[in-house]
Amino acid sequence: MQFGRLRFVLIIALLASNLLVGVLSLLFLRSMDRRYGALLESSVAPINSLRTLTRELSTVQRLARRAVDPDNETAWEGLLPQMAEASDAALLHAQKIARMDTFRDTRHHASIDRISLEYDRKVDEFLLLARAKKFTEANQLNVDVLRPCYDRLQLALDAAADHVQQQGSDLRDRYAEDSRLFGGFLLAFAGWPLLAASVLIIVMGLLVVGLFAAVFFPKLFASKEHAA
Repeated sequence: MQFGRLRFVLIIALLASNLLVGVLSLLFLRSMDRRYGALLESSVAPINSLRTLTRELSTVQRLARRAVDPDNETAWEGLLPQMAEASDAALLHAQKIARMDTFRDTRHHASIDRISLEYDRKVDEFLLLARAKKFTEANQLNVDVLRPCYDRLQLALDAAADHVQQQGSDLRDRYAEDSRLFGGFLLAFAGWPLLAASVLIIVMGLLVVGLFAAVFFPKLFASKEHAA
């Protein structure tokens, strides 16, 4: 009767443990899904914005080069409004990127904001010279000032992109470590029936050994009783 109750308790405990393992696994998977979703959002959006800004800045530089090109003398007036519009759009985009949570409290925030403002001012200087048809001075400004500023801004954007990638890599490593720890915990918890069976086998083995010793070597136990 007692063995039947013990067996019933063990079956209930096994079912309960399996159910608990399933619930914990489901909760952990949902948590990891949310965390990886947040990681994807925090990594993909800044990278895409940085790429878009790079294309916008390249457009500004291309227009600046065409505006002072002697072969485009008949079309230079139509290029300047396009350049001004592209520069304004790039500045707004750069300031938006600098305010992203990913770059908050980092050197990239101030770097992007400062250099993008400087670049926009240099573009305005270039446009003033070009509108005044001072193409030689505008071209010299582009070579000596505007292009180097553009290169510094590109380096700042590359550093920001490296920061995003490194941050994502660090978070992935931490999530992987959490997964390994949780997997080890689940494995240990799910293996309790095997552990209980091992303990039971050891106990039964000791009882059997003691029983055989009592049957085949009764003098050992008798001597202990006399000594007591």
